[in-house]
Amino acid sequence: MSVELCGIDAPELKQGKTPGQPLANEAKQKLLKLIAAAHNQLMIVPVAKDSDGRTVAEVMVRGQGEAEISFQEELLKSGLAKTRLGGVECPNQIAFENAQGLAIASKTGVWSQVK
Repeated sequence: MSVELCGIDAPELKQGKTPGQPLANEAKQKLLKLIAAAHNQLMIVPVAKDSDGRTVAEVMVRGQGEAEISFQEELLKSGLAKTRLGGVECPNQIAFENAQGLAIASKTGVWSQVK
């Protein structure tokens, strides 16, 4: 199943002859660690379908104490994604913008070179 994370723009991995974008591998590793820590149990909240028929969704795992950990928020807080303007509206978009604000303030990831 292919799922697009709603509300964010994460760097693209290498596909064929197209090189990957900076921080793409770091973003992938971050998600793989979240998945492994949750014993491969994901919660997918579908929001829409994109033009290619993929599910656009918010994706979460259960953290310690049963708290939900959002893939989108974790990538944004780490500076491994940016909030996406336009497109599908996500239920937790305000939380995503707040998470991105933390990365901007700490000059993390994609925000490390921004003046």
